[in-house]
Amino acid sequence: LELELDRISSILRFQVDRHTNRDLLEGTGPHASHCERGDPVCAMLAPAAMFAAVVSGLAGVVVGTADPSHCSFCTADVTFDLSSLPNSTFSLGGGQYHVTTPCGAVDVTCTTSDPAVQDCRGLGSLAVPPIVTPIAGVGGGLNLTLLGGSNDPPCGHSHGGNRTLVYQLLCDETAPLSNPPDADVVERPGCTYVVTWRHPSVCSSKKSVQCVHPGPPAPPPYHCDTCLPTWTPTWDMRRSTMLYTCNDSGFHSVTEAVKYGLVVYDWSNGKDLWTNAHPMDSEELLTKQAEMVMAADPGIPGEQPRVWVYRNTIKALNWYSSVREKLDDPAYAGWFVKFKDYTGPSSNTSYHVPACDFYGTTASPAKCSGFYHDQAQSPNHAGGGRAYRVDGECIEQCDCGATNPCGEYTFDHRNASFADWFINGYMISNETIHHTPLSIGIGYLDDSMTLQGMTEGVPYPTWVEDTGSSPQDMQDHVDAYRANIARLQKELVPKGGFYWQMMKGRGPTVRTVIAHGRKPAHNVTTAQCLATLRTQFCVPNPEAWGVASRYECQVDDPSNGVDATAEFLLTRGDFAWLGYGWVGCTSEERPRPQEWDADYGGKAEESCSEVGTTGVFSRSYPKATVAWDCNTGHGMITMK
Repeated sequence: LELELDRISSILRFQVDRHTNRDLLEGTGPHASHCERGDPVCAMLAPAAMFAAVVSGLAGVVVGTADPSHCSFCTADVTFDLSSLPNSTFSLGGGQYHVTTPCGAVDVTCTTSDPAVQDCRGLGSLAVPPIVTPIAGVGGGLNLTLLGGSNDPPCGHSHGGNRTLVYQLLCDETAPLSNPPDADVVERPGCTYVVTWRHPSVCSSKKSVQCVHPGPPAPPPYHCDTCLPTWTPTWDMRRSTMLYTCNDSGFHSVTEAVKYGLVVYDWSNGKDLWTNAHPMDSEELLTKQAEMVMAADPGIPGEQPRVWVYRNTIKALNWYSSVREKLDDPAYAGWFVKFKDYTGPSSNTSYHVPACDFYGTTASPAKCSGFYHDQAQSPNHAGGGRAYRVDGECIEQCDCGATNPCGEYTFDHRNASFADWFINGYMISNETIHHTPLSIGIGYLDDSMTLQGMTEGVPYPTWVEDTGSSPQDMQDHVDAYRANIARLQKELVPKGGFYWQMMKGRGPTVRTVIAHGRKPAHNVTTAQCLATLRTQFCVPNPEAWGVASRYECQVDDPSNGVDATAEFLLTRGDFAWLGYGWVGCTSEERPRPQEWDADYGGKAEESCSEVGTTGVFSRSYPKATVAWDCNTGHGMITMK
């Protein structure tokens, strides 16, 4: 039977790859209806599901599939069929978690096929046999425990530091089949994440005939064709450093910028300059800042774009001229979400946020807008009170054009023509990837759309009420947003682009880090260090090298020198950067350890390995040997 299945599989894989995968990716062909429009994960997994279904039908066996329509769990006594659970990805816990049926894979842009994630960390997997526990008593139901979640970084002292996911499925005969999970995910106890789901599918069970496996096979491993950039990687230490920064009082120091191989600029850069421009020109000043840096150091042809600039994926900031042009043009009104029942200036106090500016003059009265907007992080004239928070002070009336007040508006990703402009007019544009003579990268892509509305909205989450959005409206907003982000990644990477959040890796995090601001200290035990390096990084071709990684340091942390550099050099792959993430705007230079400017001779010979069983791990570079001692928690760099 195994030989016959191998023969059939080779034939079917060819046919599926040749026909079905192409049809699904293009949204055409007889199998296209199985995927929702713009769903890249479905398009990726459906060929494997088709292959599994065909082989299963021919041979009478179950093979790996991501098809949640075959979703049964059993004990020796009873079997529960969960196939009627909705096959959608739900945003829970204020957008921190994404969850789908236990037999599915979340359709967010994360490098996992787990059914639930927290900030892209998988919480549990069917790759490890699940624990199936019927719930006795009134109502009844099922506790389904999935082990084998992410251990990056290690979480707790049980299960090897892996996270654990529990579906608490409660019988509710009155709930519709489309009923979503409860809005919150509870971490109880630590590193165990409980999803409560009230659904009629667990109100009945059938007697088990034979329970060989308690659950179905796990979905196929996630394959990502946009997880690594297409440019030539650098192993030059200086050019492998990064800085995400801004100077809100003016332009950032080019002298500091050229010390880093990659510089990312926030929207607040030069805020004191563009806030009082007529009209505001944040976008143009970001381009000018990038041009100043590239004039001093253009980088290496064929390698990473030298400078990357900020864009927002959901907030339409009209101090960007490209956004303002569309917002002020009635022909594009469908691209932006509106306030509910807006009637003009009389609606100013009808919402949780004001619809009008507060400051104006006789010649230029205060402006109002029927498009939803808030002032969470918006330039304002001082004196408006709590509703008009000043994030960049306008000396005169704030000028974001003649039509609408300055504010954080909302893109409507459900609009097809908007999606085309968003990707190939706003993100990929002459100000970024198509900039000449040197490309400017897209940097930090901020914020997102959740079922509660825009992230970082103020006050949160009143966006839904102020726009009059129904639950279906919100699900449509979220689905369209995800589809556009997935499409952006697929179009951006082949053009030589990448952005900050696409750097999914964080390194081994075996270095102890002090607390900084709101970021807590990170302490690592010897056991955690050994487990991480032995199983994830100091192995042939580590899986971590399959994604781009950023190793972030905190300002003034004493471990930023030898320890941070040794950890980086010991475990890095082709696409990795060491340096500073977002730590706010400043005109002062960040400390730069001398180890970040040393010459280690280029690419390492191979991955790291343990010296015997000493707990010391080393890696050889042409001009240095790098080591990490899990016993002491420190690194060493020895020049040859």
